Amino acid sequence: MKKAAGLLLVGALSLGLAACGLSEEGAGANKSFEAKIADAQYILVSEQDGGVSGDEALLAVELEVKNTSKDAISLSSNDVSLYDGDEQLEPNTDVYSDEIETSMRSGKITSDKSKKLTYLFNVEKDKEYEIGVQPISQDYENKIEEIKLKLDTAKYEKSLKNLETPEKALAAYIDVLFLGKENEDFDKYVVADKEEVEKSANKAFRESINKVFSYDLTEEGASNLYKIYKGELNSKAKFEAKTVENVNGKAVVEVKYSSIGVYNLYNTVSDYKRAYYQETKEYDTKKQEAYAISKFKDILGGAEFKESNYPLEIEMVEKDGKWEVKPKDKYSDTVEKAFAAGDIN
Repeated sequence: MKKAAGLLLVGALSLGLAACGLSEEGAGANKSFEAKIADAQYILVSEQDGGVSGDEALLAVELEVKNTSKDAISLSSNDVSLYDGDEQLEPNTDVYSDEIETSMRSGKITSDKSKKLTYLFNVEKDKEYEIGVQPISQDYENKIEEIKLKLDTAKYEKSLKNLETPEKALAAYIDVLFLGKENEDFDKYVVADKEEVEKSANKAFRESINKVFSYDLTEEGASNLYKIYKGELNSKAKFEAKTVENVNGKAVVEVKYSSIGVYNLYNTVSDYKRAYYQETKEYDTKKQEAYAISKFKDILGGAEFKESNYPLEIEMVEKDGKWEVKPKDKYSDTVEKAFAAGDIN
């Protein structure tokens, strides 16, 4: 599973320190340290990688901690708690994602210095909690008093709603660039070089369709067939996109789809070649092939739309508030694979 995750500052928080160690504004202080919620945002990670489902969601909270004592202090996941009333919960340390920097969950803070550390919590939406922070002093005789910070998850509702934006972006990307449909979400959510995508799609189709015919098609000839293929997909292809990862401006969207397997056209093309020979008695393979090409729309009309056995896992990155399809490497799944090359897994 390829991954992806995120922390964005939705708005500057108005912070006030309270001598008692508890603040309505997500900040607090005592004689040893100050702490505040500097940033928080919902992230999406699959359940198999430590994510949650149902009424719970995964909230990444960035704490800024300043050491005001004379000795160094340290803070780790063991020193941070989430309080749901009288119930004390631990941070979620089971989450795996390439985009989550696990080293930022613990650290040493020297005197008069600050550090930002990120912790993941399983929370219910629109609910208030307290985050308990209790660092350990280098002076082991000094037991530092815990500070509790108010956490209102309703403040981060916008980031929760935005978790599924990548799937809207990818659906629009497929509709507009591969199926020739209109989708108003394209301009709203998608970053793409249309000319480059079209060029890549034509290349993928040409490489695939040339395995069906005996003679390689010219670039123009393949492009003409791709237009016919794209038109057939426009009316019959189906897909469903679902965001499974969204962290740090990187996402993975799963796509279940049905399409025409290009290589599966080989037998039908052979039938048309044979039909030309039977009708004309000309054993001219180029003419036979030209006849089959002229009947390509009919060939596609009778082709089976096959449903994929496994979903594509499409990687995306956020760019200026929109989303760009951007595979990590040459082994990553691509939209071209399903909707241009017609490679149905």
